[in-house]
Amino acid sequence: MSSTLTPFYASSGQYTLVPVSQDDQGATYKVAGRDLACPLGLEIQRKLTAPSALGNDHVVLRIFRTERNATTSKLATMQVLVDISIPKDTSIITIAEQTKLVAAMASLLNEETALEASLANIAALIGGGDL
Repeated sequence: MSSTLTPFYASSGQYTLVPVSQDDQGATYKVAGRDLACPLGLEIQRKLTAPSALGNDHVVLRIFRTERNATTSKLATMQVLVDISIPKDTSIITIAEQTKLVAAMASLLNEETALEASLANIAALIGGGDL
């Protein structure tokens, strides 16, 4: 588990996410110093099948932010979910091709200049690990 994640939200802007918890099924990171009711964080969940099983493993990433309306005190949450479905049989769709698909999706959601830095993270997720 990385000690800190710093994903870009713009060319010169990043969130600093620190680890909160980790277990065999994933990890949770949050921005430190925020109100407990208004977190900004990232959850990584792994849904792995047995090594000899057919089908696909899944890695689900959820980045979220909750804010409180200053007038009404109501909470609003925005989240982005990404489910990476990884085939167990890599002889059909190789790891290199899997990485290309994830990188193509990342390029649709990200600025081109920040993509290269994310390729190591993509490889870690496809490999069943954390970022």
